[in-house]
Amino acid sequence: MSYTYSVHPKHKQLNSQTHSLQNTELDAPVRSMYNSLVDLSPHRQEIAKGLLALEAAIERLVDALSHGSFAAQVENATTERSAIRRVCDAYSTIDYGMEDDVNESLVCLGVIGVNTDTIKRAEAVNAAKTRFKDACTPLQGIRVRIPVKGQSSPTKAVPAIRVVLRNVQRSDLNLLAAYRKIPILAAPPVIVTYSRAHTRAVYRHTVDEIAEKLSNINSAAAIADRERLTALAPSVTHLALVKNRYQNVRANVRYSRLDTRGRGRIQISAELPLIYATGRRTEPPKVYFPDDVPVIARPKRRPPPSKLQAEPFLRSLPVYRYIQ
Repeated sequence: MSYTYSVHPKHKQLNSQTHSLQNTELDAPVRSMYNSLVDLSPHRQEIAKGLLALEAAIERLVDALSHGSFAAQVENATTERSAIRRVCDAYSTIDYGMEDDVNESLVCLGVIGVNTDTIKRAEAVNAAKTRFKDACTPLQGIRVRIPVKGQSSPTKAVPAIRVVLRNVQRSDLNLLAAYRKIPILAAPPVIVTYSRAHTRAVYRHTVDEIAEKLSNINSAAAIADRERLTALAPSVTHLALVKNRYQNVRANVRYSRLDTRGRGRIQISAELPLIYATGRRTEPPKVYFPDDVPVIARPKRRPPPSKLQAEPFLRSLPVYRYIQ
């Protein structure tokens, strides 16, 4: 049985977008936060080209999935048709939704078995993701100042990659989703067991870097925080920026045979549905999602001592001081 899946409108306009993106001019050079001129025009062309290639590869994969007859198991999907639809959504969603948080992307747990041609299309998507990320990497960590109307400060420091994306009319692009590769299994699985853990990300920044982040916030709390930074002793050179907790999804996979590297079991990050070539194996694997896995009572272990102070140091940003 085949299913019809409507592709995101942006994927249908690739040919028309190609011409418009290639003829979009970027105001260059622009001034970076370090008061040096940065020419973003060459990067714009490579990023626009890589993004178009990525979307074209995604469209070809979604077309194969939506018109093929494949067995899919997806968390909370009640029918096979809804499971296929969720897989297509997970693979094709690389833009922020209206209510999405920054630096967060869609998480979809599932497994789908496909034919060899569809696996090649999934590999082509991953290759396009790699090329697109390579095009964006030179701008990583570079921030530029752009004019801002109606603000107390005439300019605002923003990531250079965001300036380029806005220039090519793709300011809603979720880079995390665009970079994230599809997990392709090297052999048909017999059992897939998911686990979900909540963790947090801690980033070590210099005091000057934290001050730069505060310069983009206009509030009474930010003004007070800037004064607190100024009052720090010279011996305090770094602070910790703590991001909100995120889901760390893992899949423990047991293969039906050894893969090309001689492995019978693997554990991989699995925020997107796993995909594999069925080959001669037509029986789908047993899939255990986090809610299906029984919780085993284990003795509580004392957590390791934290390197951060218990209370945040600033009010306008989740910044903590390190324990001296």
